[in-house]
Amino acid sequence: MQRKDLYLVGILWLVLFFIFLPLFYSNYIFMDEAFQLWGYRAISGFYMFIDEGRYLTEELQRWLFNMIDTIHGVIYMRLFSFFGWMLCLPLWYAIIKKEVANVPKFKYLPFFTCLYLITNPSFLVAVQWATCLQFFISDTASVLAGAIVINSLRSDDFKPRKFLWAVAAALLLGVPGLFLYQGSWACFLIPFFLYFINPLNLNKNKVLLRGAIVFFAVYTAYFIIYKLSFYFLDNIPEDPRNKLYINPFIKLAFFLARPLERSFRFTLLTEERSIISLVYYALALLSLAALTFKRFGKGKQKQAIIHLAIIMCFGLLSYLPGLLIEENYASNRTQFALNLIVFLVCFEMALYYITNKLVLQAGGAAIILFFVFCARFNFQQGFARPLVAETAALKNYFREHYNKNIQTVHWIRPPEDELARKFHVNFSMDEFGVPNSFFVWVPDPLSRQLVYELTGDRQAAYKIGVKQWASKEDYLHSGEKADSTVLLVDNKEIIDSIKP
Repeated sequence: MQRKDLYLVGILWLVLFFIFLPLFYSNYIFMDEAFQLWGYRAISGFYMFIDEGRYLTEELQRWLFNMIDTIHGVIYMRLFSFFGWMLCLPLWYAIIKKEVANVPKFKYLPFFTCLYLITNPSFLVAVQWATCLQFFISDTASVLAGAIVINSLRSDDFKPRKFLWAVAAALLLGVPGLFLYQGSWACFLIPFFLYFINPLNLNKNKVLLRGAIVFFAVYTAYFIIYKLSFYFLDNIPEDPRNKLYINPFIKLAFFLARPLERSFRFTLLTEERSIISLVYYALALLSLAALTFKRFGKGKQKQAIIHLAIIMCFGLLSYLPGLLIEENYASNRTQFALNLIVFLVCFEMALYYITNKLVLQAGGAAIILFFVFCARFNFQQGFARPLVAETAALKNYFREHYNKNIQTVHWIRPPEDELARKFHVNFSMDEFGVPNSFFVWVPDPLSRQLVYELTGDRQAAYKIGVKQWASKEDYLHSGEKADSTVLLVDNKEIIDSIKP
């Protein structure tokens, strides 16, 4: 990289620190983190990822969680992800630049792509949630595999031996990456999409076809190893959620209605069922289609349709794991590659039509400010601040009301939007603005962890019984009584008592 590129990477690092500065001191616990913090140390044979085909994630997370003992210690897990991404970011920048360096108008595309990479909600989740800390490894391994393969296909004279070495490298990077997180392999497509939108490249059809063969070959190799692995794992059945589900029409409708729509929100977290977002999404799709037809001109409608069809194929392939299972859940963490592709489509289209230098500079400045402000707000206000307050309130509640006579915890979960309403933020899927105490699998391990941190006695915490209800009405109808041996934890009341 040239000196200018090093400066731009330095700016990206500064942006990272600006966004995630609160990460260094924010003491919170979220969802699966509570399950893992208690489970890996206290439950014999505990596992969370193996049955989902993420054996390497299981080993990594087990190793790291066994190094910590308290809720505060989870901060170091998140910092592991943060600094991991800092180390990988220059590689992402270099890979992107190599694909577009020969196009003058794409001079700053690597910078803005990496800026969006570190400010979009998928990236925030990968840093702010310790359960996703492996993403920097699997995503970077996948994009590196794509860069290696496309480099073997770049010359006009196809060299099979060089290609086969590249395929071997892709298998060595891709299969372990898939055992970290299946959705990460879609990052393999990023260099190929950049090759596709580069107007100076030739033989695009051959390059994309050969890239697709490698893409599916790595998925196939992983799938075979994943299936065979259960013959060697003792008493660990395959997670039913991972079973293949082939229904093209339903899954295409889901893709168009949810993942693709949410990618067009870029760094803005709006209400999940926002009518404004839906209208904007429809207008954005129509505008992109109209601009594409205008770009190709009269008499080239067929080429325009093919161009749009290839873009759609990239989008579908970037979300492939989510289209091959029955569950329809477009969480932010599953959309990393799709978000980047949608951004590149829109950014490249803007660069094609906007030629005025002053307008480009003003637009670039606006994008920087918008992306950075949204990312900081989404992390600090939409995620960390509510959870820090909720975690502190729960700790204080247990500190004030727990005593050695307590044998059972009665846990009343709050409504899903309780924190969002309290702190006046939007909640997004299960990742932003949602109370940690809302999730069904949290009350048991979190209650035990809080008792352990109060008493220092893991055995006493292990003996505590935990019962839970979805609402206070359900609790009152249950007939349960809270006597001197019961600690009643009404999380809605606890959250209501927080002063933002």
